[in-house]
Amino acid sequence: MWLLPDDRVRARVERRQYRSVVRHIFVSRRSGWISLREDGEAAGAVLWYPPGTKKHSFRESLAESIPFLPAGLPRLGKATRLQKLVVSNWPKEPHWYLSVLSVSPESQRQGHGGALLGPGLARADRQGVGCWLETQRESNIPFYARFGFELVKKLEIEAGVNLWLMWRPPLEGD
Repeated sequence: MWLLPDDRVRARVERRQYRSVVRHIFVSRRSGWISLREDGEAAGAVLWYPPGTKKHSFRESLAESIPFLPAGLPRLGKATRLQKLVVSNWPKEPHWYLSVLSVSPESQRQGHGGALLGPGLARADRQGVGCWLETQRESNIPFYARFGFELVKKLEIEAGVNLWLMWRPPLEGD
């Protein structure tokens, strides 16, 4: 909402952007999953960057950026500053990066979020690496804490706009 305050514009841009990044970024990384409701409709989705795959090719950068045009053009400076701030706080060690976890409102509190996190967390644990995320909602912190994420830092982007940074160390196998 901070970057695209108009609800209709934001919804349109987000739909285009998610379709584009799934197709052009996450399919090749084989690091996105969906959860289905009992009626077969999608309940939610998760997109992870495996270790060492956050750097985008030129084509991937275009796939991520073009859906924001033209609506996001007036906010390009703001978006660039935010991206630099976020990237400067990423852990240096190899990790799985939780880019998106989204569950539709009618499907929340039914186990879909945990089911979606499971494959990425399991892969990270098998590889012996941690997991990283940023959340825009303080209310999400207890949810992620249930899966072993610990609050590392709160970033104030501007007055009233915050990001909470969380780290999950790898769990040791039996």
